[in-house]
Amino acid sequence: MKHLFLLLMLTTALAAADSRPNILLILVDDMGYSDLGCFGSEIQTPNIDKLAAKGLSFSNFTNCAKCEVSRTTLLSGRYYTNPDTGAHAKGSVFIPEVLKGAGYQTFMVGKWHVYNTPATRGFDRSFGFINGAVNFYTGESTAEGWEWELDGEKYDVPKEDFYCTSEFTKYALDFIGSRDKKKPFFMYAAYNAPHYPLQAPKKEVMKYRGKYTGGWDILRQTRL
Repeated sequence: MKHLFLLLMLTTALAAADSRPNILLILVDDMGYSDLGCFGSEIQTPNIDKLAAKGLSFSNFTNCAKCEVSRTTLLSGRYYTNPDTGAHAKGSVFIPEVLKGAGYQTFMVGKWHVYNTPATRGFDRSFGFINGAVNFYTGESTAEGWEWELDGEKYDVPKEDFYCTSEFTKYALDFIGSRDKKKPFFMYAAYNAPHYPLQAPKKEVMKYRGKYTGGWDILRQTRL
C-alpha cells in the first residue's frame, strides 16, 4: 500500500487586519511515514523535522491506497467512491472553495491529479501539472505530452535548468510574497516527490551511497 504524508501548519504571522491564521498544507506523494527523519529515517529531512519538533505529529492516518483517490478525499472531505465525487464532482466542495468564500486568498503548487483543474476549484493562483506523474527535469508526462498550467493557462516547461520540486517551492514563495497581506491565505503545496519516476539531484543521491547495502530487513530494524 502506498502512503501519503500530510503536514498542516497554522502560521502565527498574522496580518493586523485579520486575526485568522494562514494555512500551509503540504502533501508529499506516496512516501512512507518512516522516510522522515523525525520518524526514524536515515534520510535527512531537517526542515520537516523542525516543524515536527515544534508542532503536533499525528500517529495514525488512513489513506485510500492510491495518490489520486487520497488527495481527492483530502480536498473534498468525501470518500472517492461517493457518487458525487465523480468526474465533475458537482456535489462536492473543495477546501479552497470554502476558504475563498470566507475571504481567504488561495494558492496551489505541484501535482493536481484530481478532477477539474486548480483554477476551476477555488484557487486564486496555481502552478503545476494536471496529470499523475512527470519527468522531474523535463516536465514530460508519463502518460501523454505536457499538461502544465500557470494560473489556468498553458505553461511551457523550460528546456534547461528545470527541476520540478525546486520550481514548486519557488512559485509557492512567489505567491505568498505577492499576496494581499491584509487577508489570510491558504497554500496547498502538493509535491510530486517521491512519486515515480524517482529522480533526485545527483548530489542528494550520493549522500546515501552505501547506506542500503544491508537490505530492507536491516533498514527496517534500524528505523524502528
